[in-house]
Amino acid sequence: MSLSTTISTISALDIAAQLELPPPTSEQQAVIEAPLTPTLVVAGAGSGKTETMANRVLWLLANGHARPDQILGLTFTRKAAGELGERINRRITELDRAGLMPMIAGTDDGDDSTAAAGSDLFNTPNVSTYNSFASRLFTDNALLLGREPESVLLSETSGWLLARRVVIEHGDGRLVPFGKSLDQVTDAVLQLSRALAENPPAWHDGAPGAPHDLAALAQSFAYLPDLPYGNPRKKKPYDSAVESLASVAPLPVLAELAAHYSSEKRRLGLIEFSDQVALALQVCQKVDAVVDRYRDQYRVVLLDEYQDTSVLQTELLHTLFRDHPVMAVGDPHQSIYGWRGASSANLLGFAQDFSAAASAPTMSLSFTWRNPARVLDTANALVAPLSEALRAKPGGIQVETLKVPTGTRPGTVDAVMAQTIAEEAGAVADWFAARLVGDHGPADYSGAMLFRARREMDYFAEVLRAHGVRAHVLGLGGLLSTPEVADVVSVLRVVHDPAAGSELVRLLSGARYRVGARDLAALADVARWLAGHDWAQQAISADLRGKLRASVAGDEGSSLVDALDFLGTAPDSHGQFDGFSELGRARVQSAGRQLAWLRSRAGLPLLDFVRLIEQEFRLDIELTANEANDLGLANLYSFHDTVAAFLDSDEQGTLASFLRWLKRAELQDDLGPRAELSEQGTVQLLTIHGAKGLEWDFVAIPNLTEKSLPAAARDTSGWLRFGELPYGFRGDRSELPELEIIGHETQLDYELAFQTYKAELATRHDDEERRLIYVATTRAKRELLLTGSFWGPGSTMRRPSRYLTELAEAGLIPAIPDTSDEVVKPDSAEDGTELWPFDPLGTRRALVEAAATRVAGSQADAPTRWSHAVTLLLEERALRLAGGAAAPVPTRIPASRFKDYVDDPAGVAAELRRPMPQRPYRATRLGTLFHSWVESRAGGATGTDRVDAALNELDFGTDDDGGTGTLSDLGVPEQEQFAVLQATFERSEWADRAPVDVEIEIHHVLGGQVFVCKLDAVYQTPTGFQVVDWKTGRAPKNAADLELKQTQLALYRLAYARWKGIDPSIVDAVFYFVADDTVIAPERLYSEADLLAAWSGAMTPVLDEASSESSSDSESMVSPEKL
Repeated sequence: MSLSTTISTISALDIAAQLELPPPTSEQQAVIEAPLTPTLVVAGAGSGKTETMANRVLWLLANGHARPDQILGLTFTRKAAGELGERINRRITELDRAGLMPMIAGTDDGDDSTAAAGSDLFNTPNVSTYNSFASRLFTDNALLLGREPESVLLSETSGWLLARRVVIEHGDGRLVPFGKSLDQVTDAVLQLSRALAENPPAWHDGAPGAPHDLAALAQSFAYLPDLPYGNPRKKKPYDSAVESLASVAPLPVLAELAAHYSSEKRRLGLIEFSDQVALALQVCQKVDAVVDRYRDQYRVVLLDEYQDTSVLQTELLHTLFRDHPVMAVGDPHQSIYGWRGASSANLLGFAQDFSAAASAPTMSLSFTWRNPARVLDTANALVAPLSEALRAKPGGIQVETLKVPTGTRPGTVDAVMAQTIAEEAGAVADWFAARLVGDHGPADYSGAMLFRARREMDYFAEVLRAHGVRAHVLGLGGLLSTPEVADVVSVLRVVHDPAAGSELVRLLSGARYRVGARDLAALADVARWLAGHDWAQQAISADLRGKLRASVAGDEGSSLVDALDFLGTAPDSHGQFDGFSELGRARVQSAGRQLAWLRSRAGLPLLDFVRLIEQEFRLDIELTANEANDLGLANLYSFHDTVAAFLDSDEQGTLASFLRWLKRAELQDDLGPRAELSEQGTVQLLTIHGAKGLEWDFVAIPNLTEKSLPAAARDTSGWLRFGELPYGFRGDRSELPELEIIGHETQLDYELAFQTYKAELATRHDDEERRLIYVATTRAKRELLLTGSFWGPGSTMRRPSRYLTELAEAGLIPAIPDTSDEVVKPDSAEDGTELWPFDPLGTRRALVEAAATRVAGSQADAPTRWSHAVTLLLEERALRLAGGAAAPVPTRIPASRFKDYVDDPAGVAAELRRPMPQRPYRATRLGTLFHSWVESRAGGATGTDRVDAALNELDFGTDDDGGTGTLSDLGVPEQEQFAVLQATFERSEWADRAPVDVEIEIHHVLGGQVFVCKLDAVYQTPTGFQVVDWKTGRAPKNAADLELKQTQLALYRLAYARWKGIDPSIVDAVFYFVADDTVIAPERLYSEADLLAAWSGAMTPVLDEASSESSSDSESMVSPEKL
């Protein structure tokens, strides 16, 4: 297939006019019409780069420079890839309709016909993430490396467990002196293994270089302790020499364990995220034909968010596309993911990497279409030092100062430096209330608070809600911080981990036990006493105590949990009870017995155990009775979904692995960009890392104080940490601080070199913090608020952030005081004085106790041990006979369960009142693995996008085929079934079609309810789009069953149409039952009105408590047959 050569040049302005689009600016036109050579585009925040890239594709197509399928577009996240791909495909359709697509010669022998390049809807540009592209490249060419194409991708938890097993099997006595726990060693091995994979030795003359010799590097430090001090007043070795030697000492053994881990992965046919790009690069380095094939396949390459690529990704790309038409678009000021290997230095090295002549034109997009003038002035002032530093570097790039188009509204930037954090939170809440609450602004305005760290989000969210402002803490951390979920997780940790002292204190001091401060101190005394005594409660000698202290890691020793267990079984006469009050002793003993009983049930299936904890702590009763907290039960249900998602992806599903998974997932959730859209009339609270790529009308940035934002560096030693790969072995080492190791004649010489190294680290950290504040300020579309406070949670006065000072000096905000008006921390800096432990009933206690007394006095019969159970059973029967009672419907409902609510509302109500155990999750492994395989095959990111495919993208639904899995989870019969499913799919009509969207989750609101729609795949058709839902189970039994199941497809159709902003009439939806190789399409899909009528009619009798309405349930319910 070839393009017709009779094509006249069409300008970007002509294309925009023909498609009735806004004309591009001169900068945009230059980028759109850039020559087909390696080109770098520096695009500032909000400068319309996605629109410009889409229009460049149109210009390339209209002028015959490439066919749609010859264009490759890569970006960082799945969300960004979806947005870019959707916009490009929509514009290609418009270009085709306008008659601007060139003609393609026929491909059949003797066929002289021609067709428009855009008439084949399957002939579309390939737009995906960097990792997805690398994954597909490796999979297609794995056999060339002697690897299996279907290598199983390790989940985060599975990889950790495998590394832990390697450490247990191959670890030796060399690890003992380091004083690290097994988990810490496992973390270090994983970190080092992944770093080595992402920074392989450079290739020379067609062959890989020598492996990184970490042992030799560690040995190069050995001479330092023997050097003379170099300072006559120095009486002991310099700390820098001693600590540096201690830091590198573990490298040889950790490197050996990392090698064992890599070997074990290969033996088992497993790969990790970090392996995919490395293996793809190996293929390209070893087989020139692969490079030639990709260069022939893609005539034009567009690289988005180039500043977020890692060194290894960059090396893969320039190995493939050096001296090729590559356009890289990025902003060095928005490179905020250095923790995962991203480096703005990639922009500086673009010409060297992609041009044999080491030269490439640099263009700019310097007009922002997002920020008002005042907000942009603020961002420019903050980022100016970084721009100057970039220009001053050898071969540096010119970063234009962002500008606003003529006529842009000025906007406002407000600043508050309050005395206390309580005053700061109140000022922020008042600011948002004046813009989002009541009649102050349009209903579609949105807001956000962007934090450097999560620790104070909950406090600000509470103050916002107290001022009538809706607040939503995004991410897993927001869910875990809710009181009811925090209680459940605390119990899980206390049951599992003897070192979970802080979680135990939360439980003991909470509403359930209400243990006071003096009794908690007595419990700590018991813990110290136990640490000094043996199993027979005999005191151990001081010598033995010292040896024991030296033999354990820092997180071991005295344990509050052990002390509580001891008191739970100790006789009342034991002397360790002397320090407790009478009430405190009773409460501590009760807590000890209850938690010990729960520990004995920890072997239950994880979800059953979570529900048991909720019942034992009466959380379900408390939340049902608490009318003021209408989200409490919804939070618990969301946590159940989180547990279910974990069980779907974990090999063992144990409590220990779940707690580790939570910890890792929460950290990843904070650092990665979020996929949620802004919420109208709501303030979203999230980290700055999560805010990249998003925008809101009103943005507040709190905690602008020194050591908060900019944050203090957590570690000032750089790579001199346990399990860190030395900078000298990293691909971006030229941009990293260098520590001079050899050639020193005295320890003082090394000390001076070490201090220089630390100063360079501090400068690098300051630059990273400045990029963060730039990203944060450029999220605001209308107004920006900057706040801080002198007195926070600590007892030391805080200083205003240097960013506030700089803005005040520039005249962009009012002057900020340097110090507080108060010499000591004022009482108002606290959240108020409260009695402790907190009384859960508060001022209502007298009324509640009086009511309870009246109820107890009215009972005629004395209760027996069976009274409670009998009462519950009788009430349950009465509810059943009465046709049900009000039951809280979950806030989020999987689309696949819509049919259950419509078909059997009474059954659903009963399930909500009394949840029954679910079938084992392993029954879904086959469908889970098939979905993951299809997604990966289609170029999706089945786990390949560590940041964007984080927890916020997990499928929280209960679809039978949802989740992710590994081939090792399946038995031999199931593996055979899986092979049959693969073969069937390869013969199906879907095998050669490329989906436009894969595995997308859309939250669709219908009748005030949120339905979670997880779409497997969406394909473009000549008439529009088609949603396909893969099914590995049985096809519908009859027409009635299909009629019910099709409600799921109807919801998917509506959700996708609303998500894309298109008419639902051009969206179709079908089931593909793979086992039967059968496509089932309903005769018609319900409209939104049909679904709303079904839902309203079915749920009215479930939720209506009036007996008169309960009696007419059968008449008011609308079944699918009645639609």
